[in-house]
Amino acid sequence: MAQVNIMPIYNALTSVSKAIVLAGIALGTLVSTSIHAQSDSLPIADVHIHYSHDSVELTPPERVIEIMREANLKFALVSSSDDNGTQLLSELAPDLIVPGLRPYRRRGETGTWFTDPDALEYVELLLVNNQYATIGEFHLYGSDAELPIPKRIVELAEEYNLILHAHSDADAVERLLAQSDSVKVIWAHSGFDSPEDISAMLSKHNRLWADLAFRGEVGSGGLSDAWRKLFEDHPTRMMLGTDTYTPERMYFIPDHAAGARTWLNTLPADLAANVAWRNGFNLIMPVWEANRKTAAATMIQPLDACKLEDADNAVLLEGDRYKVLLKTQAALEVSKQATVNVTLCGDVSKVSSFKLDASMPAHGHGTNYTPSVSIDQQSQNMINYNVDGVVLHMPGNWQWDIEIQDDAGSEVLEQAFIVK
Repeated sequence: MAQVNIMPIYNALTSVSKAIVLAGIALGTLVSTSIHAQSDSLPIADVHIHYSHDSVELTPPERVIEIMREANLKFALVSSSDDNGTQLLSELAPDLIVPGLRPYRRRGETGTWFTDPDALEYVELLLVNNQYATIGEFHLYGSDAELPIPKRIVELAEEYNLILHAHSDADAVERLLAQSDSVKVIWAHSGFDSPEDISAMLSKHNRLWADLAFRGEVGSGGLSDAWRKLFEDHPTRMMLGTDTYTPERMYFIPDHAAGARTWLNTLPADLAANVAWRNGFNLIMPVWEANRKTAAATMIQPLDACKLEDADNAVLLEGDRYKVLLKTQAALEVSKQATVNVTLCGDVSKVSSFKLDASMPAHGHGTNYTPSVSIDQQSQNMINYNVDGVVLHMPGNWQWDIEIQDDAGSEVLEQAFIVK
């Protein structure tokens, strides 16, 4: 904009007129400063953030948290491909980060996850080990919402008290909502639909909310009558989001928040606060707080997890630093493959390795097969392992041989048993 020199005009004015001009300038400055301060202070709930594997490689989690705080975020709903980025941020700033579970292990799975059993297994395993507020953001369109894996995702949302975050067309959103009487859906990007079509969907479905991630046309050049009417007609259902789908967009979070405040400032104060943060807070935070409390209340303590209950198919081993509970579904039989469920109790945070084997001391040999060990669940004071492929190839006196390696060294536990 060209600079205008007002001094010649000002010098020609009477003293009274000069006073009026100066008062007007001062008033304008005060109003501008007040609006700017109010705009900057308005918190933002950003419900559409990703911190995926390539972002983790390029931007340290500490810097991501700094960026979010610079933007004055009330909270950020974060989902990532893979989940590691979300967990890094959540551990670093639990007051700021609300975790969402994205069913993608790497980029490029947006069009395959809903037919991939491994993707479903990935989601189910993470739900056992971590706490979340949402499942998504996931991409799903039309009748694909009724495939077995998306249907299972809806069931998991019901089971774990989670909100679905769907990057979908209106058809898929309606199919998802029809599969449950209780599950709520956040419609990512508002389906990239028009304000009128978004309004129609929100009017039709009271379990549907919409985010405005990557909707740069909202407020561009001033808030249009259509968008304003959408916010006025649905004052509790619209939310903001940046969508950091590429690493460089992480740095756009403060600019996006500032740009949103510009057009939010043209709305009535209560409505602006609703869209800016209150709608997201009222929808997501009760779910997140409930899930965190449930997890804390059900956290398995060492003595409870390693309590001997079934003497026929369980055995408890006690060492100096750890207790180990071994369970099988049935009595072990000769040459029949079995799975042993192992619960390791104690301060497991420093455990680096766990080995389970069986041997026959009188014969001087062990088994002919090496079992595979996988972690099924882990908490601060307990690890639950599944040991698959245990085969005891002859009857007689056997011995469980367990070795636990941690920072203090190796602890070895042994327990005799008989196979008939």
